[in-house]
Amino acid sequence: MTSRIMSAIAFSLLAIGATTGALGLLVWNDEVMVLGILLLAAAAPPFIIEQTRRANCVTAVQLAAAHNAGYHLALDHVARGLLDQHTAPCPHPGSRAPFEQAAGNVIHIRPLRSKRQEWKAL
Repeated sequence: MTSRIMSAIAFSLLAIGATTGALGLLVWNDEVMVLGILLLAAAAPPFIIEQTRRANCVTAVQLAAAHNAGYHLALDHVARGLLDQHTAPCPHPGSRAPFEQAAGNVIHIRPLRSKRQEWKAL
C-alpha cells in the first residue's frame, strides 16, 4: 500500500516540477524555475526508493523460473561430465589435459565434439 502511495506522490511531484520548471524557463521567471527544480529534486528520493524496492522483490513465478533454470544447468553439467569426473588433477595448474586423456577417464559419459572438430568434419 505504501508503495503505491509513494509512487503516486513521486510521479505527481515529478510532473508538477517538470511543468513548473518549463513554465519558469519559458516566461523567464527565475523563482518559478527554481521552484520547479526543487520539486524535481524532491521527487528523486521516492523514485529511487521505489525502484530499489521493485528490484529486490521477487515473485513466485520468477523463483520457479530460476529454480528450473538451475536444475537444467545442473543436468547439463552432469551430462557433460563437469560434476562427476574421475580424472586426476592436472600436475601443472593453468594447463589443460589432452582431450583424449580427459575423455578416456570418464567411463559413463559420451564426449562432446568441440567446435574445432565440427569445422574439420565439414
